[in-house]
Amino acid sequence: MRRVILFAVMLGLFLPLWAQEIPLTSDSYNHRYAQWSPDGNWVVYCKWDATGHGQIYKVLSGGGAETPLTSDGYHHWSPQWSPDGNWIVYYKDDATTYYQIYKVSSTGGAETPLTSDSYDHRYPQWSPDGNWIVYEKLDATGYRQIYKVSSGAGIEETEIGNNQTGTISVYPNLLTGNTPVKLSLSKKGYVEVSVYGISGRLVYHNGPVQWSEGSHVLQLKNLQNGIYFLKVELDGVSIGEEKLIILR
Repeated sequence: MRRVILFAVMLGLFLPLWAQEIPLTSDSYNHRYAQWSPDGNWVVYCKWDATGHGQIYKVLSGGGAETPLTSDGYHHWSPQWSPDGNWIVYYKDDATTYYQIYKVSSTGGAETPLTSDSYDHRYPQWSPDGNWIVYEKLDATGYRQIYKVSSGAGIEETEIGNNQTGTISVYPNLLTGNTPVKLSLSKKGYVEVSVYGISGRLVYHNGPVQWSEGSHVLQLKNLQNGIYFLKVELDGVSIGEEKLIILR
């Protein structure tokens, strides 16, 4: 019997690394909703820390000191890495008293709200290109509907499945000189065009101006080098959004 026990102990000592549990955190707080960074170097999660609320933290995938990314008097839930690894998106029960979608830099800093209304928003996920956040929203229908919002500008939501009144496209996405934007309208109406910087600041606005049904080309001029988000509406209804990369 003693030989059997000794053999079992020896077997445990020589288990391969993949067969062993490795703690990445070890303290007196709850940690939940862990997610890998795209490069595999970090893990992000929620930690109920000394603030008494769930905060966003990260830790190296090999272990080490934890790094807080948020610290306030609200709960933060379900963090998700952006495809480029630069941002973390999550939902937060903020001063509106509803769950709103937020993002924060993966290195920490000021939080950016992407929604702000009187409905609950939960479980955000990035689009593969990083331009959109999709999530569920308990809206005026009384049911949980699927919405998306720009990961850059935020605030103006689009319900997935709504009938679109047109399409927008930019060719190419890496632009020089004047910036051509192709619009295809399904009906005659008043078009409003807005361009926002990556910080959410409005840098260009045109309209509402009446346009006919069909295809059009809009030339955006005098935009400096950088990343922008184009938003187009027809009769107050969003046609869509596009990410612009200006490089002269």
